[in-house]
Amino acid sequence: MLELYHYDHSTAAQKIRIALAEKQLEWQSHHLDTSVAKREHFSAEYLKMNPRGIVPTLVHDGTVIRESQVILEYLDDAFPQLPLRPASASGKAAMRLWTKLIDEGLHVNSRVVGMCIVVRHAKTAAGPEVLKKYLEEMPEIVRKTNDRINIDKGLDSPLLPPAIRYFKTVFADMNATLANSPWLAGEMFSLADISLGVYVTRLKSFQMAPLWGDLHHLNAWHGRFIARPSYATGVTEWGDKTTAKRKSHGIEAFEKVSELWNAA
Repeated sequence: MLELYHYDHSTAAQKIRIALAEKQLEWQSHHLDTSVAKREHFSAEYLKMNPRGIVPTLVHDGTVIRESQVILEYLDDAFPQLPLRPASASGKAAMRLWTKLIDEGLHVNSRVVGMCIVVRHAKTAAGPEVLKKYLEEMPEIVRKTNDRINIDKGLDSPLLPPAIRYFKTVFADMNATLANSPWLAGEMFSLADISLGVYVTRLKSFQMAPLWGDLHHLNAWHGRFIARPSYATGVTEWGDKTTAKRKSHGIEAFEKVSELWNAA
């Protein structure tokens, strides 16, 4: 039996739900309330499975698998039917050159952008004492350190300009690759597309898409990505209770972020 501990708008959880849908696997949902007030991902029970207190966590017949990129590869190993990795060694290498970006900095930079533009508003709305407790309980040190800076400084965070510069570079690289193939690792839709596609969706939800409007191959690829039935199953059907706030705060932040993008 497959069990997934996740929440609706987590990019890391979206990746796993898309992969599960692509592979047509049944799974049991454990939806966590990760709000500042509830912080179910910091509960003693959850931390036994995932000491970093992050989402998602997969449990397969009692075996706990952590870290979204590891989970993706695990699913393709454990359920090789309907593969999500190229068959050739060179194809797998091409795929992994993209997927390794997630843990090298893409996810951290995505969190910086999200916190500075949108998420800090919800965190501070909970009140200083609740926020203080949330940050004190957070096991992940890099996340805790960055969140404190980004919540305090917002769009003036010193972490925001390099995060925007990072995405501008990665998106340009993706666009160049996609000029020659429909998917990031070649002719086959793979874990590379799942892994990076959700981050494009995330930045688009912050109303940032005009920044890369000239990257036509990237935009066409993302259109193909979100048109797949697995995207509807793994992302759209779960909704996103923060949609309205993402839009309004994104519009407010666009001028500042646009300046950073153009200066990068």
